[in-house]
Amino acid sequence: MGLRDLLEKVPDPRGRQGRDYALWSILGLIVVSLLNGRKGMKAAFELGRSLTRKERAKLGFFGATPCHATLTETLRVIDPVALAHVLGSGMAPPQTDGEPQHIAIDGKTMRASKNADGQAVHIVSAFCTRLQITLQHEASRGKGFEIPDALRLLDRIELDGVIVTGDALFCQKSIVDKVVERGGDFVLPVKGNQKDLRENIETAFNEPVFSPQQS
Repeated sequence: MGLRDLLEKVPDPRGRQGRDYALWSILGLIVVSLLNGRKGMKAAFELGRSLTRKERAKLGFFGATPCHATLTETLRVIDPVALAHVLGSGMAPPQTDGEPQHIAIDGKTMRASKNADGQAVHIVSAFCTRLQITLQHEASRGKGFEIPDALRLLDRIELDGVIVTGDALFCQKSIVDKVVERGGDFVLPVKGNQKDLRENIETAFNEPVFSPQQS
């Protein structure tokens, strides 16, 4: 699936009078700008104005490209979760000869994201080690609220044949049930704060019900 096909799936929140440019074209210009190492909407605007007629046409522009204000306002009204979902859906983990894929989930506070009140943006993300990219992310209210956020994240990722890893925080019944339900497997650590579970695991290894198979 091409970039245009993906971007055309992003819901367009603009009114009729605000659609001088196709939404996929505006988002495509921003993506191309970011891929070229440019930062900010002013940089995207300047890149657009430097494109040749043929290059503009490939992005769906048959005249001048959008001004700085149009790019900024478009990003302001777009649903970021819907945009992340659409972009992430085009980056499913590759399947290779039956070899299981690995996705790591983790919660992080984004650097340099504090607002005027000192509050920073916290997200839960899913990272594909083979592709070396973040497949999806979910906005989170912060530590202590990451489990329901991770469940919503896992619902949006193809998990068939995938091994999911994470830190001890995600070693929860709801998480492992979700992974298994969607066709995946999991490897999660258990720490001392889950005393009963840890003791049960130790017992299972020390006094196995079934003897290990001999190769």
